Amino acid sequence: MTTLEVSSERVAWLRWIDRFSILLAVLGGTATVCLMGNVVLDVIGRFFFNRSLPGTLGLTQYAWMPMLISLGLGYALLRGEHIRVNLLTAPTGERVQRIIEVVGMVFTLGTMVLFIWFGTEKAVEAMGFGEASSVTSWLVIWPYRWVIVVGMAGLLLQAFAQLLRAITAKEFSPVDDDEVTVALEAEATVFDELGREPETVRYQPAVGGTASVTTGKVEAR
Repeated sequence: MTTLEVSSERVAWLRWIDRFSILLAVLGGTATVCLMGNVVLDVIGRFFFNRSLPGTLGLTQYAWMPMLISLGLGYALLRGEHIRVNLLTAPTGERVQRIIEVVGMVFTLGTMVLFIWFGTEKAVEAMGFGEASSVTSWLVIWPYRWVIVVGMAGLLLQAFAQLLRAITAKEFSPVDDDEVTVALEAEATVFDELGREPETVRYQPAVGGTASVTTGKVEAR
């Protein structure tokens, strides 16, 4: 993912892909909240009533985890949160960075097509025999296989959007460079504050056993 200066007139429709990724991320976040609530209720039941909440393990394994992971893939690409190792690519120029981004997105598209194909076959097969959890009999699993396919489709669309942006954008600036700039600015601010000549506290005995406090610069004596 890169931060690109893109003309809204040329690629305005790509924003709908961004919104779709955000929508999926919201659903994934909702699944995260459900997972937290499920676990909290299970812990309360175990602690106070010596009884666990039925279906917690099955829901966590087959429902909440697949949703919160797969539905956030496209949004992570949009935000540039996927792991990137730019040790060799960071010193290169804008043109090389653009080529690297294009090649990366092409490989991402190819990989996602294969994953979606394989995932769809598994989802159709699971739906055919009504796959359910062996631990929790009432928990039907096959719908969540389709959720994974939808999440990978979101990543596919977002990779396509990023590919077009990398090709059409007039200026190309990797997110990593932006983050480094912000970090350096914050670091410089801290060092500026530390670099100021500090004030010291000196205690001067006063008459009557009390002490007066004065501040000033360090003085050598």
